[in-house]
Amino acid sequence: MKKFPFSRNERLRLRKVFESVFSEGARTATRDLAMWSRFAAEGEKDGAPQPAAGKKLGLVISKKTGGAVRRNRLKRLLREAFRLSKDGLKDGARVIVYPKIGCRIQKLSEAREALGALWARAKIAQ
Repeated sequence: MKKFPFSRNERLRLRKVFESVFSEGARTATRDLAMWSRFAAEGEKDGAPQPAAGKKLGLVISKKTGGAVRRNRLKRLLREAFRLSKDGLKDGARVIVYPKIGCRIQKLSEAREALGALWARAKIAQ
């Protein structure tokens, strides 16, 4: 069993949740990534069985980012970086990450640095 799992309950899955984060959330960007973030309201459950206090990640990757191999690699790297770093986020955070066209992230360490910079800039890190 993984020590820091990235379970289904930690993913943004519902369209209405994505829309609420995009419309009500704050946008932050760095050279390689853009991020929208908001915090779940008390008692808001996002249609999932767990309490709203959990941290959730959604990924949006454009086809302009590259071919399928590149897009899938970026998704894997960002998911893994979130999984390893999610303890540094405040409870109730809903985060959507969008790699910009020409994103230069190639390694897990770069993905973790980029997410950390975004979280610090958005003031959602603990």
